[in-house]
Order: sequence, then C-alpha cells, then structure tokens
Amino acid sequence: MSGNNKEYNWEHNNADNSFNYLQKTINYIIENMIENKNTLVDIGCGNGYLTKKISENFEEITALDESETAITQAKKNYAGKIKFLQTNLNNYNEKKKIDCITAIEVIEHTYSPDNFLKKLYELSDNDTKIIISTPYHSFLKNLLIILTGKFDNHFSPLWEHGHIKFFSKKTLEEITKRNNFKIVETFFSGRFYPISKSIIVVLKKTT
Repeated sequence: MSGNNKEYNWEHNNADNSFNYLQKTINYIIENMIENKNTLVDIGCGNGYLTKKISENFEEITALDESETAITQAKKNYAGKIKFLQTNLNNYNEKKKIDCITAIEVIEHTYSPDNFLKKLYELSDNDTKIIISTPYHSFLKNLLIILTGKFDNHFSPLWEHGHIKFFSKKTLEEITKRNNFKIVETFFSGRFYPISKSIIVVLKKTT
C-alpha cells in the first residue's frame, strides 16, 4: 500500500499485516454470535481480502470502500458472490434487513467516529449485530511502544490517510454508548492481552 493525496491507495489484493489474526477472531465471532447469516455489509473493505475470508457463510454480501484502487483490487480475478461498491458510507442506503455489519480497522481512520456510528445506527435494526475492530491502546501498551523506540512509527503523521483516532477499551465503550449501542461482547486479537494488537466489539442498538 501507498498513499496519495486523494485516497487510500491499494496496490495488491493479498493479506495485509493485520489480516491473518483478525480473520481468525472475526470468524470465531461470526460462527458463535451471528445467528442469522443472510446478509452482510462490510464497511471499508479495502482490497477485499478480509471480506472474502469472513463472508463465506453469508448468502448476500455487500462490501464498500471509497477508494477506487481498493475496489479495483477487490474485484481483480474474483468471480464470487460479493458485491463490491466504490462509495462513501454516507451515500450508501440499504432497504433490506442486514444481519451483520462489519467495520474492520476503519473507525480509527474517520474524522468523526460519532457520525460514523450514527450512520451504522441508521443502517441497522434491533437484530443487527455490528462488529467493529480498531487498534488497541492502553497505558501499558503505549508505554512499551515508547520504551522500545517505536513511538514515531506507531503514531506516525507521515502515513497519508493513516490513523487519526486512537481508542482504549474505555473510550471505545464510551463512544458506542453515547451513540445508542450496547456492547454485547469484547474480544482482543493479535498477541495477547494487555498488549493485544486490536480490540473488537460486537454491538447492538439499545433503542
């Protein structure tokens, strides 16, 4: 991947750094917590690799990304049932009932996570399960990042279209609650807690 000044630029459709460990955890969640597996909407699908790995048990799958290169890579040499769409979440509307919405390593890229969650609220009903993952941050993990000399790399402002929000368990709980979601369950993925690479929450609407 490389960045340009217009969009997050994808140059391949292979596994990215985080995909292997995220795939295992998310597939576990889908297998054990998603009762109905008719429709899946994957928000911010990137190059489509992870979408293809987590959607095998769903009947109808739609995957969205704003990046033209992401959707181009996702469709490359692919003839499966996933419908890949180049569109902004705010421009996407779905009239059908959605059983599951995934947003994998996306919310940390958004300027307004509140607006992002409000749109997910609009798309979902009381039965929809929403799976959100984001890089995990805690005092201990951030201290280790500093002590091992990796601060500039981890929080790099040089990564075009990179991470601009950094969530702890507490702040992720707070922002989901104030947008009328309840956390059904929390998972950690990559390495081991309390220095896990990502935190994953399963959400449902509260009202």
